[in-house]
Amino acid sequence: MSIALFTAVSGLNNFQGMLDVVADNISNMNTTGFKASRVNFQSLMSETHLPATAPRGDMGGRNPIQTGLGSTIGSIDRVFRQGALEQTGSNTDLAITGDGFFIVGDGSINTYTRNGHFTVDTAGDLVDSQGHYVQGWQAVDGVVDPDGQIGKVNIPLGEQMIAKVTENVKMAGNLDASSGVYSAGPPATGGQYTTEMTVYDDIGGAYKVPVTFTRVTPGAGVAAAWDWTADFGGSTVGSGTVAFDANGLYDPTNSTGTPVTLTPTNSANPFSVDLDFGGMTQFVTNGEYSVLPTSQDGFPAGTLLSFDIDQQGVITGRFTNGQLRAIGQVGMAFFANPKGLQGSDGGRFLESANSGVAQIGVPGSGPRGSLNPGSLEMSNVDLTGEFSKMILAQRAFQANSKVVTTMDEILNEVNNLKR
Repeated sequence: MSIALFTAVSGLNNFQGMLDVVADNISNMNTTGFKASRVNFQSLMSETHLPATAPRGDMGGRNPIQTGLGSTIGSIDRVFRQGALEQTGSNTDLAITGDGFFIVGDGSINTYTRNGHFTVDTAGDLVDSQGHYVQGWQAVDGVVDPDGQIGKVNIPLGEQMIAKVTENVKMAGNLDASSGVYSAGPPATGGQYTTEMTVYDDIGGAYKVPVTFTRVTPGAGVAAAWDWTADFGGSTVGSGTVAFDANGLYDPTNSTGTPVTLTPTNSANPFSVDLDFGGMTQFVTNGEYSVLPTSQDGFPAGTLLSFDIDQQGVITGRFTNGQLRAIGQVGMAFFANPKGLQGSDGGRFLESANSGVAQIGVPGSGPRGSLNPGSLEMSNVDLTGEFSKMILAQRAFQANSKVVTTMDEILNEVNNLKR
């Protein structure tokens, strides 16, 4: 008779455990990045009263006669189902779509989390709400090496970017093919057009340099040609010829020119600028010209003002001089068996013997998934399902309790048999 008591008590213990898991899930229904748990039961051993026998002679086979001894909790698993995403608008909030984990560390050990609610502390380090450092790669001169060792990522707001001297300028646009060869006149006739480029010296000084294009008679084998001159301080500081083929496209073979060389009037060093006319054309536009400098590689000094994080986790800084530069990149980890991770506080997980080793890489690579900047992943708890489980556990607990009280009454009856 004690077997029934033992069996019922095992049921009480198990469904109490199920209620504990349900309560934890419900209490974390609004926890960022939380992953619900589920309970799986399995039966305990059975008491064998008679073993099975094989058919023999004129007797058939017989099945075993056994009594089950109750149940036990077989496993409590994390359900790593994707949670819904909530837009927050904060540039340090990150949500993962996929199977990856953020890596956070305290300087001695790394842990893993789906909670992407991060901030920048007073030292400029990207941290989680508990102060753990978000792990990734720091850029060196604007270049991130994701093959290097991961570490904390620093965003040095207010950092100065030194000035860079201009070395290359790209020109693009159209010169009117309907214009004739230029004649100074008077009156002046033919095609002539002046645009202006801004270049910088090595201490950030800006200089506006006019560049004038004048249509000339082309040489042998050249469809069309324009001479160009760059002027600075009343002197010509660069000149050459831009040639076009019969289709109005830039002809690099027959184009010539020298670098534009400037001698600043301040303490900056003299510098030379190469002009690239590869983006220019010569089509009929009836007197309209559109040649402009489209890019140049110099800039004045600037200060890091703000930053953005993209779907690959690259942190791009925006400087007051208009420059964009990579500051770092957030790393992500993937595990062969994420259910084997060991839970820790703050929604973090620890690597375990059955999770596999963390496979670290950049967001968007392999099964790690991509990032959703300005969003957070919500809890994946299904409240309706948890209520159903709670009712089931309650009914099962009550039923097992009834077995205990029934057995207690039976045992009292047995005791009364002696009287």
